[in-house]
Amino acid sequence: MEENIFSIEIISQGKYESWEFRNEEARDELFRKITERFSEYAIADKSDDVDDSRILQLSATSLKLKEDGKVDQQVPYEWYESDQFEKLLEYINNEYRKY
Repeated sequence: MEENIFSIEIISQGKYESWEFRNEEARDELFRKITERFSEYAIADKSDDVDDSRILQLSATSLKLKEDGKVDQQVPYEWYESDQFEKLLEYINNEYRKY
């Protein structure tokens, strides 16, 4: 039996939160809303030179466990200023209730 896990995660300076969704479409819709809402705080430079302490990573994980034991995983992500962690967390918690 194939199992699918669709989630959104945020991580910054050791703080981590995640939310699971029943399907990829619902997860993608909320991920899109978050990226639009927080676009002014996005960090475009995703190079190794960016100071980790100023990064909040938002990711949308699609994990598909196949019957043959193989795993297919896609994890698009965006970076934001780390000082937005609490605001982003509050926004996701409020919006997640709709899904």
